[in-house]
Amino acid sequence: MKNDNTKKYECWFLINQHIFEKEFEVIQQKAINVFLDFISDKNYGLGIKLFRFDIYVEPNINFGRQTDGIYSACAHLSAHIDKQLFDKVSDDEKLKLVLNASLFLVKYLEQKVPMPKDFNVTNLCTDYKQYLKSQSLLLDQTETDRAIIKFFDTTRFHFLRTETAEVDKSKIHFDLNEVQDFINNEIAGRTFGKSVTTIDFGFELYDFNGGFATFLKQTENYKRYGTKYKNYLVVKHFDYSVIKNLDQQQQYQLLKAKILEGINDYDDLKRKPKDFNKEVFYNIIENILTNYEKQKSYG
Repeated sequence: MKNDNTKKYECWFLINQHIFEKEFEVIQQKAINVFLDFISDKNYGLGIKLFRFDIYVEPNINFGRQTDGIYSACAHLSAHIDKQLFDKVSDDEKLKLVLNASLFLVKYLEQKVPMPKDFNVTNLCTDYKQYLKSQSLLLDQTETDRAIIKFFDTTRFHFLRTETAEVDKSKIHFDLNEVQDFINNEIAGRTFGKSVTTIDFGFELYDFNGGFATFLKQTENYKRYGTKYKNYLVVKHFDYSVIKNLDQQQQYQLLKAKILEGINDYDDLKRKPKDFNKEVFYNIIENILTNYEKQKSYG
């Protein structure tokens, strides 16, 4: 739900945005009003102009939904609230939980997200906490720990996808969103060193003899490490003319092999970060992908 504020900062609160029926629109709007009342007369810089707080309340936590970053002056932050706790309290208490989730996410922003140089997130964090306290909206640390579900220290796996127009998606038998969520739920709260917190796997699917091949082949086996975001990016190509003729199990085996190959390609980086246990990460991802395969009963 977007607000109509035309001042320096805007905000969105989105509760269970993945569900079509919007059950909490009133609470969302109240949370927007509180946050804008707090920030309307502040000046923390213009590196961030929009705060988007994605709050999830669901019986089974899907850490794959939690994505955080700053894009085009928008701070996009996400967390879960314990559903049992949320369901049993009044709407006023629900609002308090949502607002404290946003405070938690502002703290996460301060500590874990690379910031624009011209934005003072430390002052924002301090002032917002004081504001909630002054309005009798602040939870104590014990209540926060019980209610808000998000790991500050974790590792994330992302598919970065390129699929050309020639691809008939009905002939692709695996679901990258599902695989990505399965991996992220299994590695949530786990770290493999301080240097790498995100694995970006470039999944590029096209016909190797098609009209896009000449352009796309330039990125085959590309890999790099980014110090700012602590991410390892590796690109793997999939030949649509081959994969479309494979059955479900064969397609998944190819995907699994390419993911593991991409992790091993880390060894070929010209500049490897000092603190990343690739061997442990490889073994864990291999086990996760095998367990996913068993769960799906491929074959």
